[in-house]
Amino acid sequence: MPSDAEADLVKPASLGTGAAFDAADPRLIEDPYPAFAALRELGPVWRSTADGRWYVSAYAEASSCFRDRRLGRIFWHRYSHQELGIDPAEPGWNDPRWADFAAFERWELLALEPPEHTRLRRLVTQAFTPRAVEALRSKAQARARRLLAEAAEAAHDGAIDIVADVAQPLSLGIICDLIGVPRSERQIVLGLSHRVVRMYEPAPSESERADANDAAGDFRRLVLDRIAERRARPEADLLGALMDASVDGERLSDEQMASTAMVLLMAGHEATVNATGNGVAALAAHPGEWQRVRIGEVSPRVAVEEVLRWDPPLHLFERWVLEDGFRLGEVELPRGSRVALLLGAANRDPLRFRDPDRFDAARGDTGHLSFGGGIHFCLGAPLARLEIEVVHTELAARQVELALAAVPVRRQSFQFRGYEHLLIA
Repeated sequence: MPSDAEADLVKPASLGTGAAFDAADPRLIEDPYPAFAALRELGPVWRSTADGRWYVSAYAEASSCFRDRRLGRIFWHRYSHQELGIDPAEPGWNDPRWADFAAFERWELLALEPPEHTRLRRLVTQAFTPRAVEALRSKAQARARRLLAEAAEAAHDGAIDIVADVAQPLSLGIICDLIGVPRSERQIVLGLSHRVVRMYEPAPSESERADANDAAGDFRRLVLDRIAERRARPEADLLGALMDASVDGERLSDEQMASTAMVLLMAGHEATVNATGNGVAALAAHPGEWQRVRIGEVSPRVAVEEVLRWDPPLHLFERWVLEDGFRLGEVELPRGSRVALLLGAANRDPLRFRDPDRFDAARGDTGHLSFGGGIHFCLGAPLARLEIEVVHTELAARQVELALAAVPVRRQSFQFRGYEHLLIA
């Protein structure tokens, strides 16, 4: 029998219609998975009566949507809002209300489509190849070990906050080192990042959009200042490499570099911090699986994949239908439809994963959708995997038990799923 919350979220309906699902519903933040399971019973794709989006909760269909070129991450590179009958309140490049956010979004990798996306991504991919990331391993391990030791020494009650004391400074420090952000500005970057990403929530309020827009402007100006400094004093970091790079004989503009650096700084720590916290919480909730990792029966590198599948750090990725005649199974989605891929639901699809609600540290299935797919597959995936792995490795070296010292505090966000605080004893 569905819970009261599920009954409110899901109404019996025929395939493709009638799901009263609202991704902005705060009840989904703590545990969305029972609702996801109930929603899959409606079929692989259905339209929400709450927000008009077409939600995809099945693995096969979500995976195909990442790769289908009839869908795009944006629509305004081909159509106006009016041409598709889309609410003009949707942010876009030319939205005067959110001009600072639009200036960032204009050259943001996740908001671009080929050929612009192809050219920009090619420039930054080399910094995140498996070989380049593996070269960071020893420093990442040393940093994780130091952060854990410092947190344990400073703890008055013996509890370590995995998010605030370890995952956040580890991940933020690594990506800021790569790009060349000085230590004095890293907490500023963290605060601005948290504010900007509110724009990507399913239904941000007007005040949240205004705040995200202001933060995007401040963030962009900070990065532009760093670009100006690099021109005066070149350094061997990723920002300097972007300045030296050329695409088809043309150098990147300051606007292109600023947006690229911003998305790398945000994506380079937001998702990884969330995934690290989610993983430690999952292992703490499954002590038998933690012991398998701790004694070496399951390597941390293998366990990372189950962490990412079971409770992914990103739960929603949107696409727009750009052509007529697009179908998912028996359902035709009109041009201009907003398609929301529910990654947490797809990762627990029983048609793809055996016993999907069971946390099995040894599962080792890399086919989850937590890093997306297609041309927008997360280019930072090797770095994210490394960071989560080294935290698990260092925890295994010092924590016989992995017990929660307090009730974890969830981040109040559906799209970016993680913890504000996660204390372990």
